[in-house]
Parts: sequence; structure tokens; C-alpha cells
Amino acid sequence: MAALVTVRRAVAGDIEQLAQVHIRCWRETYRGMLSDAFLASVDPAGRLVLWRHLLDRPDPAEAWVACDGGTVVGFAGRRRLPALGSPEGHQPPASGDLELWGLYLLASHQGRGLGRQLLTVALATDAASLWVAAGNSKAISFYRRFGFEPDGAKDVLADWEDLPEIRMVRAEQRLP
Repeated sequence: MAALVTVRRAVAGDIEQLAQVHIRCWRETYRGMLSDAFLASVDPAGRLVLWRHLLDRPDPAEAWVACDGGTVVGFAGRRRLPALGSPEGHQPPASGDLELWGLYLLASHQGRGLGRQLLTVALATDAASLWVAAGNSKAISFYRRFGFEPDGAKDVLADWEDLPEIRMVRAEQRLP
């Protein structure tokens, strides 16, 4: 019998698995965009600290996990941007203050509809924005299927070997 694949709200008990999946997803996603040395040097302890900060508190961050059986295989997270812009200094886009700050899924679980499920639980049909590596054509195509388009905003992640990224936005979607 196949394991049950589900999407649910992330909880503090997911922290260790989320940290590991986060690193694995980065290594799969950014292979070819970042050097092997950089990807090998990413410290899992840093992701553990991040996920503890996000989930191990009375008011946890808005994050969801995709699970295959009891194993976390992906996640999505969203946040509201402050009126003056994101912590990175970007001004809020015309689409509003809701931002998808991450959506990652292990390669072994892509193509099964889990990415769509994660995006749907995180954003529903709300207007939103996200940042994506400019060279990640697979992710850009995925987001376009859900109404996101580049709005012209660009950035370079200096700490990530000067990885260029673009912002994509969508207006609120109406259900058919």
C-alpha cells in the first residue's frame, strides 16, 4: 500500500525534518546555478536555527509541510511585508503585502500536484509576490501557471555567489 501524501500546517515537531529537507531542496534546486562547493558548504545548523525561530514560539510563522507518510518532503511559507517594504529593503509590489517566502519540494516528489497543494494552502487565490532565482526556469514556469508574472524588480543575492533573482507578482485570482 502506498504511503499517504498530505499537506498540513507546519508544527514545532517538524523542525528537524524541515531543516534537512530545506538543505536537500536547495542542493537539488540550485545545482548548476551555484557551485558544488557552495552547496556542500551550506550549514544545516543554520536551517535548524531558522526553523526553530519560525515554529518554536507561541505564534508560529505561517508555514505548511508536504508529508509522504510521516516524512516531510517539502514546505511553503508566507509572510506579510511591512508597509515600508521587506526586510531586504524592497518596496512592496503593487500586488500587496503578501509574500510567498519559500516553496520547496524534493525532486522525488515533484510532478505529483504537491507543489500546487502547497501554493494553494499558503496563498489560496490572494494577490501575492515571491522572489525566484532568475535562472530557475522550471520554478518560473510553475508560478506562471498560477498567475504570477515578473514585475521588473530584480535583486542579486551577494551571499549566494551573486545569484540573480526576480520578483513575480499576481493579482487576486477569481475562481471559475
